[in-house]
Amino acid sequence: MDRGKSESEDVELSSSGEEKEKVVSGDMNIEMNLDAIKDIRKQYKKIKRYMRSSIYTVAMLDGREQIVSRLLKDQEDNPT
Repeated sequence: MDRGKSESEDVELSSSGEEKEKVVSGDMNIEMNLDAIKDIRKQYKKIKRYMRSSIYTVAMLDGREQIVSRLLKDQEDNPT
């Protein structure tokens, strides 16, 4: 998708110092908090690294794994 032609984006700092990006595409006007997205991405990478580890495999075999299981259960209960 070529964002340069179809969408315009502005990056601005709010009074609290949070970086926000404003994306305008057709009829949509979306504001995203880039600092929050960075935090979510960091947590996602940490969980994916955990899932590739041998500790996760052993915990799954023992039945003690709770981190990923809880996230998957929450996703099943509240689909978006």
